[in-house]
Amino acid sequence: MKIGILGKQSKIKNSDILTEIQAFLQAAGYETAQFSSTKDIDGVDVVLVLGGDGAILHSAVQAAQKNVKIIGINYGNLGFLTEYEKTEKERVLELLAALQDGACRIVKRSLLQVEIGEKTYYALNEISVQRDYSLYSALSTQMLQIQVQAKEGQDLISGDGLLICTPTGSTAYSLSAGGAILTPEVPVFMMTPICAFSMRARPIVFADTDEFVLKIAKGNAMILADGRAIAALPENGEVRVKKAPFTADFPTKENADFFARVRNKLNG
Repeated sequence: MKIGILGKQSKIKNSDILTEIQAFLQAAGYETAQFSSTKDIDGVDVVLVLGGDGAILHSAVQAAQKNVKIIGINYGNLGFLTEYEKTEKERVLELLAALQDGACRIVKRSLLQVEIGEKTYYALNEISVQRDYSLYSALSTQMLQIQVQAKEGQDLISGDGLLICTPTGSTAYSLSAGGAILTPEVPVFMMTPICAFSMRARPIVFADTDEFVLKIAKGNAMILADGRAIAALPENGEVRVKKAPFTADFPTKENADFFARVRNKLNG
C-alpha cells in the first residue's frame, strides 16, 4: 500500500514534520510519496492530509476522482473532518493496518456536481448561490430571487441566496444558516435558504437522486463551491446541481462516534 502525504505549510509551520511522518511510515514498511499541492495527488492508495477542514475540502475532489482514500490529521482549528489530532499522528499506523487487512470501516461521502454553462465543478460541502455584494449589484437590487426546479416541483426563494449541501456540508455553512445536522452517509441533499425574505422558506431534505436547476429570477449572483467563488451569474443565469459519480472515501478508526464528534467539535 502506497501512502501520500500532503501538508499545508501555513498550518504545520514546521516542514520537518512532513519528513518525520514520511520516515515514520517508511520504517513501518509503507511506500510513500510527498505532495506539494492537491492537484499532485495521484498514484497512491491513501493520502494523509495534514491541516484543518479547509485542507481536507481542497484535497477531497482530486482524491475522490483518483479513487484515493483520505485520512486527515488536524493541524487546523476545528478539524471536524480529520480523523486524528496532531498529537496522535502515530495512531495512523493502526488505521492503515486495519485498512490493509480489510477490517476498517470506510465512510463514503457524497459530492455535488455543479454545471454552469459548459463548465463542471465539484463540492464536498455545499454549493452556495448568493447575492453579489458588489457595488453594481447593490445598486440594482437588494434581494436575490432564485427559481428552484426539482423533481418534486418548483419554488421561488427570495433573500440573500440558498445552499444545496451534502450530509458532510450539513455541519458547515448550512448549519449556521439554520439547517439540520445529517449523518455522513445518509443518501440525501439539503436545500437551505440564506436569510430568506419569507418565514415559510425552510431547509428541505431531498433524495440524493434528485437533480436541481437553479435560475436567477432577479438580481445578480455569485456561485461558490465549498467557499470558493467559481462563477458570477446575471439575471436568468442557471446552475445545475446533482450527485457526483464518485465519492470521497474516509477510512475511520474503530469505535468512531459521530455524536461525540458533534458534541466536542461544534460546541466552541
